Amino acid sequence: MSSFGDKMLLAFLGDAFVTDFLTNQVGLTAIFNAAYDLTDLQLQALALASVDRKTFQSPTFESIRITGTYEKIIPTSERSQIDRSMKRFGRLVWAEVRLDISLATKVQNLAMPIDSVRTSNLVEDLGGVPDLATLRTKLLARYAPSVVDAMFKTLRITTIADFEQRMNLLVQLFFKPAPVFDPADPANARTFPVSVCVKFQPDLNISDALQAAKLCRAVMEREIDSSPPPDGADIKTPFVVVTMYPSSVLKDDAIPGMTAGQIQTSVQALFAAESMVASFVAGA
Repeated sequence: MSSFGDKMLLAFLGDAFVTDFLTNQVGLTAIFNAAYDLTDLQLQALALASVDRKTFQSPTFESIRITGTYEKIIPTSERSQIDRSMKRFGRLVWAEVRLDISLATKVQNLAMPIDSVRTSNLVEDLGGVPDLATLRTKLLARYAPSVVDAMFKTLRITTIADFEQRMNLLVQLFFKPAPVFDPADPANARTFPVSVCVKFQPDLNISDALQAAKLCRAVMEREIDSSPPPDGADIKTPFVVVTMYPSSVLKDDAIPGMTAGQIQTSVQALFAAESMVASFVAGA
């Protein structure tokens, strides 16, 4: 490994360095957004709860999976389904440092509970429909054209009688407002686990670094079990890969026509687009 990699590997032994790396160099918001997509929640506060596990030079072997069929016709016709998995036979990926952390959050629940349900006759609710043209016009005043077209096509509506028989029940759901956010409510406190996998990149080889990061994440996602997501959130990835560069690679025209600042911003944006993080370490 390069002197940069060796230096960083030893630096991660220190708890203070790890905390600063997560909270200041990378940022907890960047880590959270790379790992989770909130569906019914809105993030209000975020903090590092704990670093639960820290490992160095963590290997993950890819399993080789074989699927298909085996067929023979002599002396009797037989067909067999093959589904075989060979552990530790595939590619090997490394995470120079793996940090299993817990993020403490305060979240607002945006889900609106159902208050009441009302059912009625749709034709009557539309004010009467003497013909299909009037029916379509009145439906288009309420619903998008794609919805109305799908309604007619799926239910094969060609007459008013068809509509009254197949689509005449209007069900309306009325919702209560989402609860007001209370930071003191224990129900709004959630803990989100994240595995941060760090890879060291001593030079400004963006393509190789991105490929290595994506391969590492892809293999780990397939081979390592992860916890189910908390309610109200979807997991983008259980493994947030952070590629660390020394800040010394940031020089004007290191990429022709770009300033050092433009290079840093562009590289970070590229990795963020892939739900990853690029970090440039000062003084390295």
